[in-house]
Amino acid sequence: MGEDANGTQTRYVRMLLALDDIPELYKLLAAFFTWILLAGFILFPGTFASWENQPAGSTASQIAGVINHVPLLVIAWICTGVGGCGMIWLWWRWHDNYIWIVNRIFVPGLLNSFAGVISTLTNVYGSQGGFFSTTAKSTIVVTGAITVICGILVLVYQFGMIRNLRKEHERVVGAEKAGHYGEGVPEEVKREV
Repeated sequence: MGEDANGTQTRYVRMLLALDDIPELYKLLAAFFTWILLAGFILFPGTFASWENQPAGSTASQIAGVINHVPLLVIAWICTGVGGCGMIWLWWRWHDNYIWIVNRIFVPGLLNSFAGVISTLTNVYGSQGGFFSTTAKSTIVVTGAITVICGILVLVYQFGMIRNLRKEHERVVGAEKAGHYGEGVPEEVKREV
């Protein structure tokens, strides 16, 4: 599988095989860091108070004072910072395995940050009447920037670097398809059904 006539494996196959050898700890850390990033993004909209214009002393005003204060915002920033730094560290640690970093870091980071953008916009337009407070603006900038960064990285790695490895593999070994059950079959072989 994935070997040329001399029995050497292509870089693409070596990366695929290496996926099984990456310790489970790193897989768990990747899941944790991308999840904690999402948690930070989901917490940010909780710092936007929709009751800011209520009369002073009212219950709504007091609740807004509690929700809109620093602790929740600090927790959101810490979660986002830990998630982002952890993702960068894992990218650096496993940078030679493009497939792993795309599947474990960039795609989850893209989806989670996009969820943060949706959450922020939903909160601004649903609870804030379309008003972007300073916190909402900073949140949309951060979540939007990370969405764009992860999106660009997915495009560069998946459709640039990995595609080139796949083409190199096909030149050496020949084209292969997934097969009916994912077993992998050479493209030339027609499967009888």
